[in-house]
Amino acid sequence: MLIHIKVLNNPALAEIQLEVSPLDTIQQIKSRLSDQLNIPISQQKLVLKGKPLHDGSILDYQIVDGSKLHLIISTQHSTISTKPVNNAFINELYLLASKWIQNPNEREAFVTAFQREMKNTIDHLSLDDIEKLCTDRINQTV
Repeated sequence: MLIHIKVLNNPALAEIQLEVSPLDTIQQIKSRLSDQLNIPISQQKLVLKGKPLHDGSILDYQIVDGSKLHLIISTQHSTISTKPVNNAFINELYLLASKWIQNPNEREAFVTAFQREMKNTIDHLSLDDIEKLCTDRINQTV
């Protein structure tokens, strides 16, 4: 059977088709993608209808002929931290917080809580939401 794999964060690859068997495992698919696209398995995340695919077979996930999977290519090996990062947005958030919160410990707690809530919100975005955000962002820069 033929499945479609849309690469979300590499416009050069866009979408590829892959001939698979219902008994193929997710790891076998990732291995084939690794060979075909030269992307290490450790940097691949396959998703179907917003849910990550881990172990198991195509049959386990009820993937059928013509199904569309999403491939997210990770460029980082570390997990996202909730510690404050040194970037412009967080710096602006600290400046804003300093206007309203005098206590440095409370200000730090506010920024950390904001980052945690933002991460939680982002983690719950659907792939359609992410794709639309990326498309909108790409269209703004063109």
